[in-house]
Amino acid sequence: ASVESLVLRAVTDEQLKVSGGGGSESLFRVEWSPLPVRDDADAVAVELLEVGSASLGSEEVRRVCGDVLAGLQEFLASSREGSLVVATRGAVDVAGGEGAADPVVAAVWGLVRSAQVENPGRVVLMDTDADTDVDADGVVRGGGLLAGVVASGESQVAVRSGEVFVPRLVRASAVPSEGPVFRTGGTVLVTGGTGTLGGEVARHLVGAHGVRNLVLTSRRGLDAPGAVSLKAELEQAGAVVVVAACDVADRESLAGVLDMVPAGAPLSGVVHTAGVLDDGVIGSLTPERLASVFRPKVDAVLMLHELTRHLDLDAFVLFSSASGVLGGPGQGNYSAANAFLDAFAQWRRAQGLTAVSLAWGLWRESSTMTGTLGATDQARMSRGGIRALSVEEGMALFDAGLGAVPSHLVPAKFDLAALGEQVAADEVPSMLRGLVRRPRRTAAVATGSVLGASLTSRLTTLTVDEQRRHLVELVSGEVAVVLGHAGAGSVGAGQAF
Repeated sequence: ASVESLVLRAVTDEQLKVSGGGGSESLFRVEWSPLPVRDDADAVAVELLEVGSASLGSEEVRRVCGDVLAGLQEFLASSREGSLVVATRGAVDVAGGEGAADPVVAAVWGLVRSAQVENPGRVVLMDTDADTDVDADGVVRGGGLLAGVVASGESQVAVRSGEVFVPRLVRASAVPSEGPVFRTGGTVLVTGGTGTLGGEVARHLVGAHGVRNLVLTSRRGLDAPGAVSLKAELEQAGAVVVVAACDVADRESLAGVLDMVPAGAPLSGVVHTAGVLDDGVIGSLTPERLASVFRPKVDAVLMLHELTRHLDLDAFVLFSSASGVLGGPGQGNYSAANAFLDAFAQWRRAQGLTAVSLAWGLWRESSTMTGTLGATDQARMSRGGIRALSVEEGMALFDAGLGAVPSHLVPAKFDLAALGEQVAADEVPSMLRGLVRRPRRTAAVATGSVLGASLTSRLTTLTVDEQRRHLVELVSGEVAVVLGHAGAGSVGAGQAF
């Protein structure tokens, strides 16, 4: 064999750093798998909360999610037995055909997923198609299908032509893009560009992708912490950088920023990283708290779409969160907003436009979105099987996402050993069950009986006061492990959760 020609190209340190990142090991997608259900399951007590269709718009997202929130709060605050079935239509894309998901109703799934995490076993999500009807008593046409779903223990299902499917995270294959993703001479807009993640994306675009024109927006522009030094750093690397204060959800404000894009370097890409938090459990959320979190996510992406849809963009990247897929306790509003972004990327693809939504897991780098997480929160997430991504890992996953076929991906780092322990205790979230195998249960049962007998024997040798102290120490130790505290001494006996 012989080589007729050889072309050498210079590469930057940044390109070398991410080229072998193995990002696909931490890149996932949602796959829907058939679920056999019993058609002879015993009748179950259910209440039905039906979610109607809605037109695509920010006010409709607020209205629909607000109605569902009110229904959830009323049911969860009651002492009624049975399950609440939230029935939607077209909220999820089971077949992977890109575009079947309704972004407005998909936001409901994000909201309800958080309610499920906070209230295990009380709420079921069921999405149907035009061939499936649910009557006022919660009976699915075709017999005892709903009873079989509830008996299965699955909390999220989709019914298509009478067949039941459940969602599972599976690894996604990422094919490296052939050639540069971003054309030479174009401008890339990064919203939230002066924040921690937005700044890292800007550095990566310049260092690894050769982008030479950037527009970075944030609510405070150059007055944002670190904005001046970031601009100087990027300019030192050879980029032309505009930093602008902008409310991306406001038409006039965003249009003014887009007017700053030089005619000689037309807009070629959008990376939307902006977002805010207003955490609270489902019972404490209000329509106003929904709206405040929806604005930089839902409203902003709709405005970005409206003002750029006529352009031939190389990329339209949405920074979402895994909370929209897994459900975030205390983050119902945030989960809903991110579930909207995930479905909106599918919707844009169906319109023939480029889009990908990256539902990020936990980042190691502290930001305004993660700065409130203390050591206890980090320990709890680690025990739950979530590990933090480094900047290098995150940027490798960013690139992998750009080259992947699905419009919705979950870049996240999971601790499979920790998840395996949850499987043994039947605690692993259903969405993650496809990532780990269920072990044999014989040893676990035997171990549990031995521990039970051991505790009983120990208590019989103690006085009543000593028994109480021993049990308090035991329970406090277990609570400390579950909540991520350093030890039993960190949990007072009279302390509320």
